[in-house]
Amino acid sequence: MNEHMHPDEAAIQRAMRHRLTRRSMMKGAGMGIAGFSLASFLAACGGGGDSAAENPQDVFSGEAGDTVNFENWPLYIDQAKDKNGNVYHPSLEAFTKETGITVNYDDGILSNEEFFGKIQPQLEAGRSIGDDIIVITNGRQFNVLVSRGWVYELDTTKRPNFDEHAVPFAADPSYDPGAKHSMAWQGGFTGVAYDTSKVNGDITKLDDLANPDKVGQNSVGMLTSDMPDFVMINLGIDPTTSGPEEWKEAAAWLQKQKDSGTVRQYYNQGYIDDLVGKNTPVTMAWSGDVLYYKVWAGYPEFEFVFPEGGALQWQDNMMIPVGAENPVGALGVMDWVYKPNIATKITEWVLYLSPAEGVQDLILEDAKAAEDAGDKGYANKLYATGKSPFAFPDSSLIDQTKFGKSITTDDEATEWDNIFLPISQG
Repeated sequence: MNEHMHPDEAAIQRAMRHRLTRRSMMKGAGMGIAGFSLASFLAACGGGGDSAAENPQDVFSGEAGDTVNFENWPLYIDQAKDKNGNVYHPSLEAFTKETGITVNYDDGILSNEEFFGKIQPQLEAGRSIGDDIIVITNGRQFNVLVSRGWVYELDTTKRPNFDEHAVPFAADPSYDPGAKHSMAWQGGFTGVAYDTSKVNGDITKLDDLANPDKVGQNSVGMLTSDMPDFVMINLGIDPTTSGPEEWKEAAAWLQKQKDSGTVRQYYNQGYIDDLVGKNTPVTMAWSGDVLYYKVWAGYPEFEFVFPEGGALQWQDNMMIPVGAENPVGALGVMDWVYKPNIATKITEWVLYLSPAEGVQDLILEDAKAAEDAGDKGYANKLYATGKSPFAFPDSSLIDQTKFGKSITTDDEATEWDNIFLPISQG
């Protein structure tokens, strides 16, 4: 077995049942949790941006401090229990053992919008938010943090593991060229999940989701945050370069689907519960959630597919907020998780898209070790995880995906919301 140790299967299942809370981008919602309006904030900022004055080489010079405060989404990292029953994170414990730096890990981010609303007043006032690392999905909040200079530009000369092991989409993401302000934590795809026992044939194209003869009435789940981009991709539109006319084209398809009677609900979260409960036989879905239920939780009848037109890719990204007390140590942690054995610890827990090369081979090695040890059930699940094209996509699969539209101005935010919100909220 590799140097990293795996949590037991039962522990994985207990944790994974509740991990959905971390994926709520809510890009389509101008007003969201706690009444925070990004469109209003962009207007107040004038849509412009201050840039952090510090030179990256100045910010990241000197010695690392003794502690790093790391804030992430719930159940989005490996975990284990010590002999006293206390939960810890082996990947971060290994960092502490090697460097002497303690990582205070908190899982307090429940949505990009809510978290941004919490930290924005401190950042705007030039005060530290108390975190050295935060994790934000590509999209509106990410764009504001960068444009306002509220996260540090990284010293790209001080991340050797990233340079050696980052996969191409993490090394040079379209929303942050050269990964100058962020380093990918984990990512995934938005595609379609369906229960093969409940539909009339395979789901292969977008129009199947609006065809009651294929999927039935009141039967389809749509993800409010992702559906505009997802529909555009399947209409042959690149969301990243789209404008209001393309948005209206996507909205017209979504209205057609709504009128067809196939939609059960527009979800921000909770879609997976209705899929598992056999209430929603077809739904837009996030890749890692379906991998968990199909492989680890015993639902072999579930399938996850890209429609013919493609799928949406997203990334959750580590960033260092301006005012962080230990940016040098934070960059060290961010680079540490790109070591393949450390990345494997994390991926075997969260089952999403690893940004580091070599993880697939290590998972398959662990599967072989489990098989040799006589634990065939655990081995088969590790094999299925390691061989999943949605956890370890090749270039041809990546080519079928695109990132979503980056909303950067108040005018864009307002127009987007005016076009799409009436469909999901009307």
